[in-house]
Amino acid sequence: MMNSDRLETLTNQAEELIQTGDYKGAIGIFQEALQIAPNDIECLRQYGKALAKNNQYPEAFKIFEKAKRIDPTNVKIFSSYTKVLKEGGRLDECLENLKILVDIEPNNNPITLSSYAKELTSAGQHEKALPFFKRSLEIDPNNVKTLSSYAKALSSNNQHEKALQLFERALQNQPNNVRTLNSYAKALISNNQHEKAWSLFEQALQLEPNNVITLNSYANALISNNQHEKAWPFFERALQIEPNNLITLFSYVKALISNNQHEKAWSLFERALQIEPDNRITLYSYANALTSNNQHEKALQFFERALQIEPNNVITLNSYAKALISNNQHEKALQLFERALQIEPNNVITLFSYAKALISNNQHEKALQLFERALQI
Repeated sequence: MMNSDRLETLTNQAEELIQTGDYKGAIGIFQEALQIAPNDIECLRQYGKALAKNNQYPEAFKIFEKAKRIDPTNVKIFSSYTKVLKEGGRLDECLENLKILVDIEPNNNPITLSSYAKELTSAGQHEKALPFFKRSLEIDPNNVKTLSSYAKALSSNNQHEKALQLFERALQNQPNNVRTLNSYAKALISNNQHEKAWSLFEQALQLEPNNVITLNSYANALISNNQHEKAWPFFERALQIEPNNLITLFSYVKALISNNQHEKAWSLFERALQIEPDNRITLYSYANALTSNNQHEKALQFFERALQIEPNNVITLNSYAKALISNNQHEKALQLFERALQIEPNNVITLFSYAKALISNNQHEKALQLFERALQI
């Protein structure tokens, strides 16, 4: 069999294994194929994707980098690589590669432009994102996903009037798009147009009564408008549908605490920890909530557990130290502030909190030094 025929056979076999979810098997076959043609771009691309599917991200990144060196303007390579970089948590590099893809892709592909704009928005670069959304819509004016994403970016950039116009355009194209209805409703809330927002949430729930995202969003919007009693049933419905949804549990807990319903909030925190006992965010949030309710002893246990999971988390160190101060455990608190400053020497919040703790412990001279450091920063 000719090498080219053998390569095609192996590639087809690997792709069939990928379709069945046998990524490990596919990886072995791609490796065999690359011994025949080490620089075959399509084989490298598929190999990189298979490695990523098998959670072998470092290896996948190396393969895509090799493919880029072989063919620096290959649209398929950059397109696949950006997705793998995003899945692998390399968001800065994902942005860099998307920008290259925008530059090299012929005819300004609207999907690429929109994807780049969305990643810029996720990175908080709203101003930079807006022109790319605009370019995408000039090519594909009725793309509902782009219209909605552009509208959300404008809303985040406080350009509410234009954002609402784009949401209207999106709904004209797809009146029953639940995701658009949700996003539009949230934008209206931020613009204090509550009545219209409620009607859009209701419309979304008529279309999909068990949509947990809608139920959560509607409940949170009602809470922000101090309509607590109306919000509770939506949180309860969401938890009946997805009992282990941590986002719902967190939102419900925050709402309960803001309404001084602490006992129920504690029970939901406990429930969240049964689902994920080592979730640092849950442990930290529970500890903070207990601290604000003057349950310091119990709070300290959860701060300690959170630090065991992420020993160098400065936010946890600061909060734990402040809770210790409230519990008159000054020596350990000062040690934690020192640890936090070793990790982030110029963290102004740590410097101020540490200085205040020192004052309460009559260590005025060192406190003044920390205040001065903070003011210089």
